[in-house]
Amino acid sequence: MTSAFERHGIDHLSASSINLFVAEPAMWAMQKLMGRKSGVGAAAHRGTSIEAGVEMGLFEPAAPVEACQELALSRFNQLTVLSGDPNRDKEAAAIAPSVAIALKELRQYGVPSAADGNRQHRIETSIDGVSVPFIGWLDFWFQDHAIIVDLKTQLRLSSKISEPHARQGAIYHAAHGNAEIRFAYVTPQKIGVYRLDDPRTHLNAVAHIAQSIERFLGLSSDPEALTRSLSPNFDSFYWNDPTTRALGREVWGF
Repeated sequence: MTSAFERHGIDHLSASSINLFVAEPAMWAMQKLMGRKSGVGAAAHRGTSIEAGVEMGLFEPAAPVEACQELALSRFNQLTVLSGDPNRDKEAAAIAPSVAIALKELRQYGVPSAADGNRQHRIETSIDGVSVPFIGWLDFWFQDHAIIVDLKTQLRLSSKISEPHARQGAIYHAAHGNAEIRFAYVTPQKIGVYRLDDPRTHLNAVAHIAQSIERFLGLSSDPEALTRSLSPNFDSFYWNDPTTRALGREVWGF
């Protein structure tokens, strides 16, 4: 029997996918069912760029911090060259100090493990009760210490692991059950590294969300009808990107 996922051409899920479905289901449907790929704002590019600089500094421990910062800023400029995000300059200012703070903390772990020349490790795992696998990529896997570290960038430091990130960590733990999952939250001022406790509880939430998605998909074989059955919250930061907002207004007509 064909599953609802298969009928809609969805052959896998990811942490970002289920978290988007929870936070802004209308955008999830627009992207996954109607194929309208949205852009992201400068904040997301800030995160990608900081990660690039930190990755360089961890895999090349002799590299000067300044070179890692330069790489991160160059990546940000490339990603935002056509950006109309009014927060671009504020996000850019956070990059260099965040790279320096993250490297000071994470270089203590040593050099991460590489996978066949790829600095990030692809994971694919099945979860009980979910008919499609989960796919993702690990930021930094320190196999000698059995620790997986996922880097998160912020402007204000979190005091704990958020629920969406805990679900992400639970998926990683399902793929590598012997590894401890840690989240490193870095800001331009400081860093907090938190260990994921009780991943099984969060994995249970992952399974329930995935099942909710499948039940939603089972309501109709018409992707447009499913998408239009939802309404976007244009006040959400998910719609901050002007191109994304324009796509949403085109789909829903308001």
